[in-house]
Amino acid sequence: MSAETAPVRSETPDRADFAALGVCALIWGSTWLVLKFQLGTVDPILSILLRFLVSGLLIFPVCLWRGERISLSPREHGLAATQGALVFGFGYVFVYAAEAHAPSAVVAVVFASLALVNTLVFRIVLGQKVKPGAWAGACLGTLGVAALSAGRIIGSPARADLLIGVGFTLVSVFSNAFGNVAARVSQRRGTPVGAMTGWSMIYGAGVLTVYGLLTGVKFIVPTGWVYWSSFAYLTILGSVVAFLLYYSLAQRRGFTLAAYTGALTPPIAMILSGLFEQVRWDLSALVGLALIVSGQVMIIRQSRAA
Repeated sequence: MSAETAPVRSETPDRADFAALGVCALIWGSTWLVLKFQLGTVDPILSILLRFLVSGLLIFPVCLWRGERISLSPREHGLAATQGALVFGFGYVFVYAAEAHAPSAVVAVVFASLALVNTLVFRIVLGQKVKPGAWAGACLGTLGVAALSAGRIIGSPARADLLIGVGFTLVSVFSNAFGNVAARVSQRRGTPVGAMTGWSMIYGAGVLTVYGLLTGVKFIVPTGWVYWSSFAYLTILGSVVAFLLYYSLAQRRGFTLAAYTGALTPPIAMILSGLFEQVRWDLSALVGLALIVSGQVMIIRQSRAA
């Protein structure tokens, strides 16, 4: 994820910032469960491309209302297309695929390793240095993902299916991490947050349209109210509201504060999964979650605000 260069910050966050942080965590923590209502009705490719096409178009009026430009230079369009394909395109394809094989909270917690993978990818690709404490946090997070996944696999009657879900999630994590490299480069160029996000979503939808045509996806528009209710939630709240809140928070206060959404989202997803999916979490899962959250907090505290 990216924000405009030179964020405007004050010495301490105010209540509005913590409210934005909480709203983002609540929305994204619940989207893993809502995604289930998109499965089995139409091909996931169609659901994703419709979601981000509509989301991207809805962001542009918000940009104009906020006085931000929506036009991009050719290089910025190239970066937006790269980010869109990797983050809003293939990244979400593998998330939807993972949801068909594993409980939503498992997918959410494994996806939380994105912050850890970003640390490695940004170091290799962009040469971004981090403090030793951040690498210690990355190790804790990796151990946490292993502990949580192992606990669920051992206690599951469909271990192979769960492993497939975890694998798909990890592919999505790496796709997002490399997409975030493009976002970081655009950040350094001073590209407006809203315009970059909107165009990236539209490019992601375009890539998915081409992919769907090449793979024989049936573009049949669903009619059920459950599908469209979940679609509205994921589009308006999960995409437009949450992403703009997140990026605006990062622009005002930096990513040190905004990145706490990564630590807050998995517990919310786990609670909702337990309530609505009757998922029971054993001790190893709770230990894994604690390690993941601890690792992410260490990364946030040790890394410079970016």
